[in-house]
Amino acid sequence: MSLTDFVGLPDVRARFKAEFSKPKLDIKQELLAAAPLGSNVRLVGTAFDYLLRFYIKYQNPHAQERGWIAEYALHHFSRRGQTHLFNQAKRVIDQAHNYYQEFLLNGQFTNELLQSALLLGRLDAVRRVGYIHETWGAINEQDIQDLRNLVQLLKPELFKCSGKIIMNPSWGEAALLVRGADGDLIVDDLLVDFKTVKELKLERSNFDQLMGYYTLSVIEQKLEEDAIELKCLGIYFSRFGVLYQINVEDVVNFETFPKFLEWFIARAREYSGCTLI
Repeated sequence: MSLTDFVGLPDVRARFKAEFSKPKLDIKQELLAAAPLGSNVRLVGTAFDYLLRFYIKYQNPHAQERGWIAEYALHHFSRRGQTHLFNQAKRVIDQAHNYYQEFLLNGQFTNELLQSALLLGRLDAVRRVGYIHETWGAINEQDIQDLRNLVQLLKPELFKCSGKIIMNPSWGEAALLVRGADGDLIVDDLLVDFKTVKELKLERSNFDQLMGYYTLSVIEQKLEEDAIELKCLGIYFSRFGVLYQINVEDVVNFETFPKFLEWFIARAREYSGCTLI
């Protein structure tokens, strides 16, 4: 369970819809990287998240990193005594770290790096569903080509920043309210979610996810002195090469938000059983 599960609850969806009006996405851009026939689009999306964070770290060596979600699989397999899967996953993760370090030196998206990202994406699924298919190590050439098309759309200036950059922000103790939250990126006061989807469209569920992250960030500010005050929220639409941004002040009613925040904390406590906040 996580923030995604929480904001998907029917009563929570209704409360978010009442509090936050979804803005119109008025950007016009054709699809630049359509998924090849036979590509596993969900897996490619997860793998690209890794590659994009690798790219951001290459551009911004000062960026703060957390551990990879894929590494959770090692704890999962170890607890269950699944030695064979543990050893397989350990080899994949160690190899991925090696390719990542090479990338930080040369900035080259090699086939080996792309393959590693796909395998990390498969290991990510262990955290979501609790198991992995026995053929998880197989590589689909269509997935490699899909990733190759996506990385070619990356623009050097898009995420270059001399200020604070946090990859995989988690909002500390505030996230305990919803049993965990994993964002994609914070650049200064901008939160960015990555979406590898075929339509340039702001779905209500994606908007609610952003507002959930924002709400957790406000709670974190009450708990941590150095917490970041978010002023913009964004989505990077990777198949279009577009970064869409929303000003917080355009979607948050600061008169009604305190009441919403009280409701959010109370409802999240009921959901998670967390009494620490």
